Amino acid sequence: MRQDIIEGIVEPLDGYLSGYLTEKDVDWSELRWCARRNRREGAFWDVREALTPYYHKLIMADKDFFRNGNTDSQAKKTLQELLEGEGHYAGRILNDVDIVQAAENWAEQLIADNHDPNFFFWMMKIMLERDYKTDWKAVYETLKKKLARAQQSGNFKLSEMHCLLMGITMIELSNNSREKKNELFGLLRLNWGFFKYMYSVLIHYIVGMRVDNFAALANTACSRKTSRPYMHLFYKAFKAKFDSLCPEGLIDPHSGESVRVQAERHLEKMEQIIKSTPKSDNLNELCGILFPKVMEDVLKQSRPKTYEELETAVDDLTNRYNKVLEQLTNAVKDVESDKITSDDLTAAFLRFPTNLALGLFGSVSTLLAQNQTWLKCSPHIHEQILAKQEEAKVHIDGDYVVSKHVDHEVNGVAAGATGISVDKTGKGKK
Repeated sequence: MRQDIIEGIVEPLDGYLSGYLTEKDVDWSELRWCARRNRREGAFWDVREALTPYYHKLIMADKDFFRNGNTDSQAKKTLQELLEGEGHYAGRILNDVDIVQAAENWAEQLIADNHDPNFFFWMMKIMLERDYKTDWKAVYETLKKKLARAQQSGNFKLSEMHCLLMGITMIELSNNSREKKNELFGLLRLNWGFFKYMYSVLIHYIVGMRVDNFAALANTACSRKTSRPYMHLFYKAFKAKFDSLCPEGLIDPHSGESVRVQAERHLEKMEQIIKSTPKSDNLNELCGILFPKVMEDVLKQSRPKTYEELETAVDDLTNRYNKVLEQLTNAVKDVESDKITSDDLTAAFLRFPTNLALGLFGSVSTLLAQNQTWLKCSPHIHEQILAKQEEAKVHIDGDYVVSKHVDHEVNGVAAGATGISVDKTGKGKK
């Protein structure tokens, strides 16, 4: 190894890590310049040989890098920058790293002041882009067992690092190109604050945050503006797990209030955020990779409709309702002309859910208040609708009926006025 590499790189790093030199004692810009100069002069492998032990120490979160907590950053930043300057396959020099142990070591160092795992993220990014390899299936199996015991471990930072590494693992196991994986990794890193909420809900343990309960987590999620475009995803996951996350009888020790009651208020906040904030689909693909089973349902029905979507839906339903109303009024005329029977007209009303049928009955009664045929048929029709309602013994909100059933029922109206076919003799048949 060249002497200037020993003097310019090895000795300053050894001095700092041994505690002999403080961070201020080391000229970090000179150290970086020494590495770059030697690389340009052809001593590329000598520089890598000199730096490889320190890369290992950093990714393994060696305690010497954290002697002063997380306040010292120059050594970490310098090694991060130098690793970025290595060749395309430099990640292979770290293939022997136990990445699960590395994540756990970082958790131990970060928990004291609850720092974000930015350096770990960046080191993983650099390694993966430079062909770092490990047995990701084995990593997955190990992490799955550890996350299943998250509540027993009681370590919010350790569980955060396990979740973070699980996210990286799922990306690496996906059938995507290296370029696409790098893109997904970037989304995970940039939106880690949001994904902490998702992982907390899905593993039933709050990760990466010092909050007491899931109502407090929901409040934090509502307060984070950068997460609002993705609130529809969190809302669905949180609501699906609501009973287990916020059971009856759980009391907030600070306020003395029911956690469940608090959480219900935060659910209402989420609904308002969803309705007032344009949603983003940027994370849908990544969520499908990270949470393949849970997200299948989350992505199918991920949110309540926005005001604009509700207006469009209401307009559409109104148009369909008016079309059916027109068909039913025409059906009364068909009874007059003996094209269909009064029983056929009654059957047409009974095709619909009772609340919708009653609404249509009222509308037809208003439009045909002076029509003698309707005045003759309507008492029996009304009686039959009420009988159907009584028989069902179910009371459903009218708006729900319209929104849930109108597509099926309106589209089911067939030929003629009411969905009743007409035979060649002119008599209706059911």
